[in-house]
Amino acid sequence: MALSKHERLSTGQLLAYSGLAMPLQILLIPLIVFLPTFYAQTGGVNAAGIALIFFVARSWDAISDPIVGALSDRTKSQWGRRKPWIAIATPFLMFLTWQLLVPGDEVNVTQLGLTIFAFNVFWTMVQVPYISWGSEISPNYDERSRIASFREGGTVIGIAMGMGIPLLLIDPIAQPVRDAIWPAGLPLDNSLTSLMQIMATTAIILLPITAILAVTVFPAERIQQKALPNWRQTLLVIKRNTIFRRLFTGFFLAQLGWLIFLSVVQLFIVQILQLKEYLLLVFLEHIVAILCVPLWAIISTKIGKHRAYCLSLFILISGLFALFFIPAGNLTLALIIFLYKGIGASGKLILPPAIAADTVDFDTMKTGSEEAGTHLALINFANKATYAISIGISFGLFALFGFDTQAGAQNTDDALMVLKLVATILPVLIMSLGLAVMWNFPLDRRKHAIIRKWLDRKAARA
Repeated sequence: MALSKHERLSTGQLLAYSGLAMPLQILLIPLIVFLPTFYAQTGGVNAAGIALIFFVARSWDAISDPIVGALSDRTKSQWGRRKPWIAIATPFLMFLTWQLLVPGDEVNVTQLGLTIFAFNVFWTMVQVPYISWGSEISPNYDERSRIASFREGGTVIGIAMGMGIPLLLIDPIAQPVRDAIWPAGLPLDNSLTSLMQIMATTAIILLPITAILAVTVFPAERIQQKALPNWRQTLLVIKRNTIFRRLFTGFFLAQLGWLIFLSVVQLFIVQILQLKEYLLLVFLEHIVAILCVPLWAIISTKIGKHRAYCLSLFILISGLFALFFIPAGNLTLALIIFLYKGIGASGKLILPPAIAADTVDFDTMKTGSEEAGTHLALINFANKATYAISIGISFGLFALFGFDTQAGAQNTDDALMVLKLVATILPVLIMSLGLAVMWNFPLDRRKHAIIRKWLDRKAARA
């Protein structure tokens, strides 16, 4: 049963809903960080084949989000629009996770291409309806922030697990911990093959448990529309929904700047800061992000979602700016700044989906259609598109200005300055544009209350 605007979900319901975010995010770490190297070293696929497959797969993954979002908006069932997608796609995602991360012996290009294509399709079929579902449960401005904070808390925990498992099993800095846990040595070797098996097993165990808890404990979405949205309307979402377009633009710029930094963070830590603790710094940043999730839910109720989002961006921008001035070899100062950035990273993650849910109400007021799936899928699309674009920008600038990314390469001081500028100042400039776009965002708590009042009256008359 969907909530009224004065009802709140229990903590147990929110925990049941947020759990599914963990395995979904655990799967992204090997997909983005380890899988290309894994297949190059053990799968028998050459570098050109890997580059082509991952580029095509990532491009399709971005395009498929709006398609799945629009189709789930049009789903009718006694269990709602979103639950059937999650229930049907989860078993296929479990099977494909094992096929992709534990492929067995020699793998050819065709097999890898088909497997990663199918994996991306079913991952999207779970994830897009999942985030859309959370935006439709409550019409209340602050309750939506609470729902998003629990879900993105699960997301950050999943990311931390995805980073923490490799940190524990592979990174040299964790050797004392490994010796303490396994005095006789690891039960598996610390190769990429063993790492993929452990991450696949972890995700496959968590996926059915969390999916079942979510679909059985969390209520179905709140829907007031009587007719399915028209396809022409769906194609014009960004054009007609001016408030969502502004959110999309601000989010796109903020994500682009942030992902440019993430695309080169390992190079920056190793070559500019001259520190070996890459995984440790990133892992601890995510631990802080987990701890700060409740903080951002409170801040958003005090100053509004868009101002809270701007504050999170300011923290990240100032943290990146500070990184420019860190002297090489100073682990303590680097750790302080990464922990500080973790505070901002938490707010940057949880607030945009909650704001997007409010822009859906504005669109519903104009059109009569509730297309949360399309709106949230477009936010997902922006995230995935900026991931691909950010790599093109950062590594394109490296090629243009002569920075050599190869391991062991000897770069000149000028080339190292290019890396430093790309990792810090460029993201600061782009994220500042995103902050400026979002600063006077036109949909605050007061205006959203007016929209909800209008929609509730219309529903009562119907």
